[in-house]
Amino acid sequence: MAGALSLLDPGPATAAGAAHGQLASSLAGGGLAISCHKLVEDSARALVLLAPGLLRLDARPVEDTLQVMTRSLHPGLVRWHLIDDAIVRDYKSTNEPYRLDWAVELPLEPRPIRGRVSLTMTADLERGLAHFVAHGVLTEVSA
Repeated sequence: MAGALSLLDPGPATAAGAAHGQLASSLAGGGLAISCHKLVEDSARALVLLAPGLLRLDARPVEDTLQVMTRSLHPGLVRWHLIDDAIVRDYKSTNEPYRLDWAVELPLEPRPIRGRVSLTMTADLERGLAHFVAHGVLTEVSA
């Protein structure tokens, strides 16, 4: 199993995400920041965030709804917890885009990896297009 430091190395996330426009960088205090944005046609599934060995986030706009697929890519199973107070639920009747935020955790011993993953979507329903913006920040928890 890969250690926390190698899982948080931006190199593999940059290489794996290059084909879909993902950026990755190290955080000043240690950790990994990843981000991506893309236009997606209605009903098409799109990879929007990838941290090799850790997690993957896919999204699929379907008319005025949003289907989201979260995946753990680690044998230790990354836990995804939806942060309910961050959800924008009714896209048609608000000035805000769809927004979902998750707290994520990989319970490695002795120092787990924790972070936050965010996804926003704005849609042009007449043109059948959605714009996704995804961002993740992952850090190793201090002992």
